[in-house]
Amino acid sequence: MLGIDPAADYRETDIPLPPGAVLALYTDGLVETPGVDIDDATVDLAAQLTQAQGQNLDALADTLVHHAQRSNPHKDDIALLLIRPRRQREGGKERLRERVSS
Repeated sequence: MLGIDPAADYRETDIPLPPGAVLALYTDGLVETPGVDIDDATVDLAAQLTQAQGQNLDALADTLVHHAQRSNPHKDDIALLLIRPRRQREGGKERLRERVSS
């Protein structure tokens, strides 16, 4: 990973995600627009995620990136990782599976 200090001590935390939830990891290019408060842009991103609940991750990624590009035509770089856990049955046991789209 870029910008990670190998000598630093990073604390790990487990956060369970319920089925249907989407974890969005992104760079500032997705939410920063000149003249727009970053908190307002983040709330707008959360609203976009909420409105697109039924979309598959590829369509959701496209929706979020296109929205950012319409909001900020300055073309800042965007990196986006979406994770949606879901339950899957394997051999009679239910286990959590994650699908990742970038």
